[in-house]
Amino acid sequence: MTPGARVAAQIDILEAILSGVPAEKALTNWARGNRFAGSKDRAALRDLVFQALRCRRSAGAWPAPQSARAWAIGTLRAHGEDPNEFFTGIAHAPAALCADDVTPAPSDRDRLDLQDWVIDLLTQQYGAEQTAKIGAVLRHRAPITLRVNLQKTTRAQLQAELAKAEIETTPNLASDTALTIVSNPRRAVLQPCFEQGWFELQDAASQAVADAIALNGRVLDYCAGGGGKSLALAARSGSKIFAHDISTARMAEIAPRAARGGHDIEVIAPQDLAKSAKFETVVCDLPCSGSGAWRRSPEGKWSLTPKDLEAFVRLQRDIIAKSITYLAPNGCLALITCSIFEAENQGQRQFVSENFPDLTFCSTEQYLPSATQDGLYLVIFKKGI
Repeated sequence: MTPGARVAAQIDILEAILSGVPAEKALTNWARGNRFAGSKDRAALRDLVFQALRCRRSAGAWPAPQSARAWAIGTLRAHGEDPNEFFTGIAHAPAALCADDVTPAPSDRDRLDLQDWVIDLLTQQYGAEQTAKIGAVLRHRAPITLRVNLQKTTRAQLQAELAKAEIETTPNLASDTALTIVSNPRRAVLQPCFEQGWFELQDAASQAVADAIALNGRVLDYCAGGGGKSLALAARSGSKIFAHDISTARMAEIAPRAARGGHDIEVIAPQDLAKSAKFETVVCDLPCSGSGAWRRSPEGKWSLTPKDLEAFVRLQRDIIAKSITYLAPNGCLALITCSIFEAENQGQRQFVSENFPDLTFCSTEQYLPSATQDGLYLVIFKKGI
């Protein structure tokens, strides 16, 4: 596909998204209906669509675009590209630009590519300068980072192995196990060393958070999901990790991932957790707004409302209260979010301190979104001090 043909396909997918189809489904539907497109075309098209979603406001498409065509034009202009080079009407490219193809020039506030209420809230928390930095980071594609499984290889050995497939990597300073991919990122999981368990895909901040949790005795990953943190904890400690999630379906990949990495992870179904003995370490990767990782799920940047944020805070407090019941005396509770909102972070730290007097605050770490990592928050408490 020519660059212009890719933009034409982007417009088709944006039209589906505007009709209410989720981005991932819209991309899948397009690929099924256009099987002539190769893997490189599909990957490039995905990048174009997610670029448009991340930069919706500076593209003049928020709260609503004039059309999917206007959205695509505005996205190109927002990234300093000339739409005339893509809108040629030649070889399946969109029709050439005309007088009606006018997109508004973005204001300074538009260039933050955030909703107004989010800008106001972040400005209260971090100030205007830091908010502008956060907005700028979230406009761009997230880095792809690997977690090296030190039980099977070293960071240098993995770098050398990936380099054979022209996959260039660089050490990420957030963690001793982190390698950020510089070139050919989509080739990584196709390499034999992935199937051999040498690495997993995991953001650098997530790795740093796992590094910061002291592991003592029995360890429970209470909101395990797909098991990313369970795997990281198992790889670092070499000990058994217990994984639980309210949804057993979300934990379906834990067993095969653990087998690939050579880890001992026992999945505990919700109905069986109450029968289990207490745990010396309980890790809660809480469901949250996902605002620290909006680059990866940009639809959430535009769909989140203040009421949604309040609902997440209530849900988190319910989960925190339940998780504490599984904590052994002198045990450690680690709460994690991938959020940049104080209500989900420092606010929950205060909630625990005020409502659970047998828990003592130990430490906290915060990672804001940057060119090398997502935004994450960690707070650790000790029971019985």
